[in-house]
Amino acid sequence: MSDAETTDFEATMRAYAETAGWTLGDVSDRRAVFQFTMESGRQQTCFVLRYDATLEFSVPTIAAFDTDDEIPHPVSTILLKRSAESKIGFWCIEHVSEKMVYSVMHNHDSGHLTPELFRKIVVRLISEADLFEGMLIKMFSSPEVN
Repeated sequence: MSDAETTDFEATMRAYAETAGWTLGDVSDRRAVFQFTMESGRQQTCFVLRYDATLEFSVPTIAAFDTDDEIPHPVSTILLKRSAESKIGFWCIEHVSEKMVYSVMHNHDSGHLTPELFRKIVVRLISEADLFEGMLIKMFSSPEVN
């Protein structure tokens, strides 16, 4: 990786943040972190990771599990069906800090990304994650579950 590629990624992330009116939480040559306070009051974090010419956007949710057996597979089915409904974002289970976490992600060629599309991707992912978390919280706080 050249210094130009490092500088380009960092400069691009800073420029996209500025264009969108966002504060960039952390940035390095391979990773940028954006944090948002949603209307729900919850925090959502979008990680943008650079893999050569591909940018991986990832928004992990509060739904984290220690083992495969703990993962609620009916929820996974719902999320997979939801993934088919949108061209931006897909649901997956990724390893984060020794846990398996429901995350909404998107991969995009950095050469075909504009500030407007960058904003659209991030907003879609954080909104989708927040909607999912809101449904989980509502479901687990209902009297039928407790």
